[in-house]
Amino acid sequence: MENKLSRRAMLGAGAGVLATGALAANASPASALASLPQGQPSGGPNVIPADRIGLQIFTVRQLIGSDYKNLEISLEAVHDAGVRELELAGDYYTKTTAQLKSIVQSHGLRIVSNHFGPRGLNLPNPWMTYEGRMQIFEDAQTLGKFPYVGTGSSLGFPDGGTSEGMKAMAEKFNECGEHAVSQGFGGFFFHNHDREFALENGVPIYNTLLEHTDPRYVKFEVDLGWVSVAGEDPYWWIKEHGERFIGFHIKDIKWDPNGNRTAAAGTRAGGKKFRFADVGKGDIDWTRALSAIKDLRDYRFFLEHDDAGDVTLNPPGPANTVWRGCSTLDGINTSGRK
Repeated sequence: MENKLSRRAMLGAGAGVLATGALAANASPASALASLPQGQPSGGPNVIPADRIGLQIFTVRQLIGSDYKNLEISLEAVHDAGVRELELAGDYYTKTTAQLKSIVQSHGLRIVSNHFGPRGLNLPNPWMTYEGRMQIFEDAQTLGKFPYVGTGSSLGFPDGGTSEGMKAMAEKFNECGEHAVSQGFGGFFFHNHDREFALENGVPIYNTLLEHTDPRYVKFEVDLGWVSVAGEDPYWWIKEHGERFIGFHIKDIKWDPNGNRTAAAGTRAGGKKFRFADVGKGDIDWTRALSAIKDLRDYRFFLEHDDAGDVTLNPPGPANTVWRGCSTLDGINTSGRK
C-alpha cells in the first residue's frame, strides 16, 4: 500500500524502526496466552496476568507516524510482543471512537484507559466544564466502557506546584470524580510526573493531594518511573497508599551524569541527570517494587518509555522496547518477596 510499511518490512527495518528483538516477540510467553478470556485475570496473586500486560500507546507514537498510516501495523507489532491492553494518550488518530475501538479489537487488543485532557499548554481542559466532562464520559463508554476516567497531567488544572496549589487541584479532582461516579464510573484518576513529589518542609506535596481528595471519587494511576526520578521509593508508596491506586505506569530509568533528562527541582533527586531505559534494563528493581502489592491481579500495568522512538537514544527502536518490557513483566514473581 502506498506510503505504508508492510509488517515484514517493519519488523525487518532494524535500528530506529524495529529491532531484532521484535522478531523474537512471537516467542514471548505472554503472547502465547492471547486467547485468555477477558475480564477474568489469570494466574496467582504473585504474577502479572498475561491479559493485564498493557501499553501506554505514547511509547510507540513515532512508530505510528505523524500521519498515522502505520497505526495498524504498530498495533499488530505490540500485540505480537505480548501486549493485550492499551491506554490511549488522548489521540484518536483521525478516527471516531467507535472506529478506533473496532480497529484495536481487530488486532487482539482492547482499549481500557485514556489520558483525557489538553495535550499542551494554553489549550482548553474539558475536565473544567460539565459539558466537557460529559463528552469524556461518552468517549470512554464507546472506546471500552472504562472502569475509571482520568487525566495524564495537571495541565489545565489549578497549579499544583505547592501544597496550597495541591489543595485547589484536589478540590477540582473531587468534583470531576463525583461527576464520573454519578455517570457509572468508578471515579476519576490522576497520573503523576516527578514534579508532584517536590518537597515542602521535607514532605512531598503529593501527600497533600492524597489527603485532600475523596477516596470515594478520586484514584491514582501511579507512574513508578517518575516516582523514582523524584528520588522516591516506589515500594514504599505502593505499600503505604496502594489502596488509592488503580494501576501503574511501568517505566524504567537509568541514572546517568550524561543523561538527556533532569529530575524536577525541589524533589529529593532534583537536578540529577537520567535517561529512560527499557523496562528491566534500568535501575528500578521491579520485583521488589511490585512485591508491595498483595494481589497483582487487582491492578493494571502499562509499559511506557517516553524516548523509545528517538533513534539516537534508543537505537533498537520502540517495538524492541515493548517486547523487552513484556518479557520483563512476564517474568516477575513476587512470591519470594512478600
